[in-house]
Amino acid sequence: MTIEEYKRQSIKRVNKQAAVSGAFTHCFDTRAQSERKRTSERKRRLRALVRSNITEIDVLAQYFMISVNTIKKIAYSDGYRISNGQVVESVMR
Repeated sequence: MTIEEYKRQSIKRVNKQAAVSGAFTHCFDTRAQSERKRTSERKRRLRALVRSNITEIDVLAQYFMISVNTIKKIAYSDGYRISNGQVVESVMR
């Protein structure tokens, strides 16, 4: 393989990675929008589950099929507190 061929291959690889990540199609906005939609949907479902007394962090993480840390992040961003492995209504709510 010559240096020119190697350079061509590396440029193709970089361009392919950029295309997949959305650099050429302006899909970063679409990706951010879908991320916000997914987060708001998770918050809505979390509120419904907490209202029906499903508050164990482990159970919620299994229900959403996400990690415990991610469910904690969602709970905190929705105004809940975590106490003894349970999602608790915050006093400020």
